Amino acid sequence: METLLFDGWKSILRIVIMAALAYPFLIVLLRISGKRSITNVNIFDFIIPVTYGATLSSVITSEKVSFADGVAVLSMLTLLQYIVSKTAAKSRRFSDFIKTSPVFLYYEGNFNEVQMKKNRLRKQDLRGKVRQQGMSSFENVEAIVLEGDGSVSIIKKEDVKSKDALEGVLEK
Repeated sequence: METLLFDGWKSILRIVIMAALAYPFLIVLLRISGKRSITNVNIFDFIIPVTYGATLSSVITSEKVSFADGVAVLSMLTLLQYIVSKTAAKSRRFSDFIKTSPVFLYYEGNFNEVQMKKNRLRKQDLRGKVRQQGMSSFENVEAIVLEGDGSVSIIKKEDVKSKDALEGVLEK
């Protein structure tokens, strides 16, 4: 029962040293790799910060994971993220495969019930988003788009001069 609450200073010292080594290394690695490594642009990009956190936690707390192992894992994750993001930038087909496309939830006065159901959204949810934009009616809304990263964009009718930003948004 004693080891449950306190197992000696050795494990605590190891955690302090590993945190002091691994955390700054991760910060430097993220600064080198750029902003894309830590944003939640889409589901694929979401994996990276979660995995970074899990790896950092393992390096700091597990005696079975050395600092060198952690450096290797974090470096490989960053390299793989870089390769995938470069490939996605060069290949539309690959990009479409790994990223979700934006979809209309509401467009020109009509709710897209299929997409709302698929994405587990209700009209009440959209009403709340419209209110957050300071509007009291859908009469002022041209479109509501569920973006690939899960955020919701609201386009006001008064702002619509051209619809070029809506190109590529899926209606079904």
